[in-house]
Amino acid sequence: MTGRLLYLALAAITLAVWALMAGVTGPAIETAAGGRALFDARLTGYGLEEAQAFLTRLNPAGRDMYLEAQHRLDTIFPPLFALFLVWSFTVLLPRLPAIVMAMVAMAGAGVDLLENARVAALLTAPQVTGAMVAAASQATVAKWLLDGLALAVFAGAVGFSALRRLRGAG
Repeated sequence: MTGRLLYLALAAITLAVWALMAGVTGPAIETAAGGRALFDARLTGYGLEEAQAFLTRLNPAGRDMYLEAQHRLDTIFPPLFALFLVWSFTVLLPRLPAIVMAMVAMAGAGVDLLENARVAALLTAPQVTGAMVAAASQATVAKWLLDGLALAVFAGAVGFSALRRLRGAG
């Protein structure tokens, strides 16, 4: 019972941190950037012109919020999310697929933290270069690919588990 409560607490905390980023700091930063999406939210990445446009429109308060509140939350979120997924995979999947997907989830967290550092460099650089933007964009795309794969497998495993329980109960 304690394990289940810890798992639910982990899920709730992870969801709360995500909700703060998606519902509070993210929209505030987008507003401060004239409606442009955060670097972190661009699933397909971004180029130099897009990055420069975002940075030009982003006001100082938005830049501060991105570097402070958003990045603090986004430093907590990746390891929480990875831990939640790893725990879920160990419960829902056979051993080998659970190990593989745990590695995917941990890689996603690592790339997310790398992305944060690269985005911070964009936000603080006096002059943004194409190489800086490409490095940050590649981390963003890699994060979304890894996290998307992990979420898809998690959703499938939850659905499969629910079907098994329904069939077993009937």
